[in-house]
Amino acid sequence: MSRRIEAIAALAWADVLERVRRYSFLVTLGFVLWLGAGTFDGTVSVSIGETQGAINAAWVGGMMTVVATSFLSLIGFWIVKNAVARDERTGVGAILATTPLSRLEYTLGKATSHFLVLGAMVAILALCGIALLLMQGGGANGTGSGFDLVAFLSPFLICGVPAFALVAALAILFETTPGLRGGAANALWLFGWTALIMLSAETKSPLLDPFGILIIQKSMAAAAHAQLGVDPSNFSIQLNPGMAQAVPPRFLWTGVTWTAEILASRALWLLVAAGIAALAAVPFHRFDPSRRRAQRAQPKAGRAEGSTVAAARRPRFAPRDWLPRGMVGSELRLLLGGSNRWWALVALGLILAGWLAPLPAAKSGVLLAAWIWPLLVWSQLGGRDARFGTEAFILSAPGSLTRQLPAAWAAGVLLTAAMGSGVGARLAIAGDGAGFAAWAAATLFIPALALALGLVSRGNKLFEVIYMILWYAGPLNRTPPIDFMGVTGQSQPGVWFALAAACLAVAFGVRARQLRG
Repeated sequence: MSRRIEAIAALAWADVLERVRRYSFLVTLGFVLWLGAGTFDGTVSVSIGETQGAINAAWVGGMMTVVATSFLSLIGFWIVKNAVARDERTGVGAILATTPLSRLEYTLGKATSHFLVLGAMVAILALCGIALLLMQGGGANGTGSGFDLVAFLSPFLICGVPAFALVAALAILFETTPGLRGGAANALWLFGWTALIMLSAETKSPLLDPFGILIIQKSMAAAAHAQLGVDPSNFSIQLNPGMAQAVPPRFLWTGVTWTAEILASRALWLLVAAGIAALAAVPFHRFDPSRRRAQRAQPKAGRAEGSTVAAARRPRFAPRDWLPRGMVGSELRLLLGGSNRWWALVALGLILAGWLAPLPAAKSGVLLAAWIWPLLVWSQLGGRDARFGTEAFILSAPGSLTRQLPAAWAAGVLLTAAMGSGVGARLAIAGDGAGFAAWAAATLFIPALALALGLVSRGNKLFEVIYMILWYAGPLNRTPPIDFMGVTGQSQPGVWFALAAACLAVAFGVRARQLRG
């Protein structure tokens, strides 16, 4: 048993050291610090009706815990979910396969690593809160003086630890399960996370509260109702970047009363997380080539070896004569060549729906689906060459900066325009200038963002994550400041035209630096 624990600990610690050196960790850390500062300047807030708690250790600790489990759990999953793929890509997996390390030890070690990385971010958020509280002199929980460390840290430890253990375990389960490892799984997590948040916010029992939001929410709402008479069901978490917030009425909240039932429910979710991490070992191939092949579809018997190889290399969806010729057409073929016929049929159905559905429904519903469906196609822009080892060929070719890069963006623009063609044309025919301007801005912005983020990250994941967050928080949730599609009718097309130009400038800058290097 001690050898197994040592193996898990060693694997987890080595993985943590590798992760904290990454650029993505620093970017996420910046987001965490922004969340921490935002809880004090009003850009991030937890409210019960129109009221908020008085600034003290208990309120800030509870509010930061709710914000962290709500938002950091979403982004943190994408940050940590790449351990198995990285070990395969770097050859570390082949080395681990020759050691006595078991599948269970590997998945538990990686889940522990995920949890420690997420825990480090939450710990930095907590330290930020403590520092800001002490600077403002708001550490006391009542009328007395002094900083109440227990009241501040208890929500993080009791509610946050099981929540992030669950996210860490789900991340390793996604990585080891066939069909849950690619870009589609990244999109799936957005909806899975939404379901978990809704379960935490709507459930009546702490046993069904995976993120611990209900526990803190009920305690805060009871204090607000008792002191100010507000509706205890009107609980909200708000992000208001760049918007000055009026000082709301305040009530005094001294923290959650931690009952045996609450503590038992949080311990249960820790056990659930451990069970999920152990379950992830079942489909894990342990870097065994024979098991990886067994998980893939086998070619039919009787085919010649040459024809089997040719069939494996043949694109699943091969657009030919109906695409334009030249460099833009070639880029379109590269974008669409890996898509299967089912993907094409759904895309065609969405295009037709944009032409045939009533315009309000097409603008607010069909366009949302049409401009999320090509997510994994757009994400190839910019990072495809680095992923497939063709970057040196592209950079050595004439016109890499002046011809190939604009052609890649133009191909993305054509795809985006085609997917939303029905809505765009009908907006123009109807004389809706503002709606058409928003549609045009999105048509230019989406592929520009994909191209820039692909070149910066040399992969597809960064764009998939950022675009899904934008799509979910903006058009889907009808948030005007980040509605880049014009769904709300209050979009600002000029901003998105400018952002499209900025993304293109970044893309050209990165490519120019690559050519100089």
